[in-house]
Amino acid sequence: MRKLSAPLTLLLIWSITIGASPALALEAGGKVELNYTGSWFEDGTYIDEVSDSLELELFLPRLGRTEVSYAFDVHNPLQDLTAGKEATYFTKKLYLKHRFAPFHLTVGRQPVSWSFGSLLNPVDYTIGAEAFDEESGSKYTDAVEVYIPLNWNSSLALVTSFPAGFDLETEKMKWGVRGRFGVKGYDLTLNYVQEAEAAGANGSGVTDLISLLPRRRVGVTFKGDLGDLGVYGSFGHYFGEGIEKSNSYLMGVDYSYNIDYYGKLTMQLEYLGLDRSNLTQLLGPFMMISSGKQSTDLLSGSMAYPIDDFSAISLIAIANLDGSNLMIIPGYQNTLPGNIDLDLSILFFLKESDHKFTSIVMGLSYPF
Repeated sequence: MRKLSAPLTLLLIWSITIGASPALALEAGGKVELNYTGSWFEDGTYIDEVSDSLELELFLPRLGRTEVSYAFDVHNPLQDLTAGKEATYFTKKLYLKHRFAPFHLTVGRQPVSWSFGSLLNPVDYTIGAEAFDEESGSKYTDAVEVYIPLNWNSSLALVTSFPAGFDLETEKMKWGVRGRFGVKGYDLTLNYVQEAEAAGANGSGVTDLISLLPRRRVGVTFKGDLGDLGVYGSFGHYFGEGIEKSNSYLMGVDYSYNIDYYGKLTMQLEYLGLDRSNLTQLLGPFMMISSGKQSTDLLSGSMAYPIDDFSAISLIAIANLDGSNLMIIPGYQNTLPGNIDLDLSILFFLKESDHKFTSIVMGLSYPF
């Protein structure tokens, strides 16, 4: 995050430069969003917050086999004008990609995610990058990626990223490799990640948290169909100097059922086991569901049903199998007149000890 003035200046210069060339057409798309969050705590305390944001992505035509992508978020631009909050800027994408014949090369700020359809992903390139179909800012990182397609269902990806910004000091670089293979109808992947030794002065909070994890990890995932069920799973092994070795285990199923001609109920259920307390960071924004014990066993599920072409209901639940914590999140989505999207959810966090709370989140967004 940084102040808004410099990026706006850069954007203005870039827009003028592109506009000066009639051969290139610049288009833009994005979303304006306004959110309200209110939380009730067990002692009667109520805390609320209003936030707003602007997402903008610029679309440039390809130049042969080369493409440029630029997308950014501005947080609290309205409150910067009216409520005294300072607007902040975050670059989501700013990369150059060239498609060579044998491989694709991408350089710059880019999304790096090794998701495979699970609700939680303990073997992602960046821990906590995605959870329950929601992405975090850590998914976008300064990196160099080489993607090598082997055939129609197999590939190899080599990634070097820079958590502290582009710094060629070896101890500040993170790298990983992922192979993906199709075997008898199943999608199999094998990956290895080595975290940076130090984030440096400009390291993010996410990087600081991940530094507590074992520095190296190996992950294996699979995904496929077993009759009418979709099945998937993963195994992660975490190790490094001076840290005890540990593992993660994930197994899940998904299923969809046509209730009527228009409505399809989709369901997903998965188990995640972490055998060391230092692996609870794998849960990302759901770290609170951990009991703080040596091992963690979670059962997570989701359901979604479209009421009609404009509205849908959903339910997410996460339970610690030792009975210590339970989180339930019902949700409702609707497209209002004027193409405005309404998203309403309520979070119930139940705990065997103190610190129970309930939160309501209401969001209005306008895509363009």
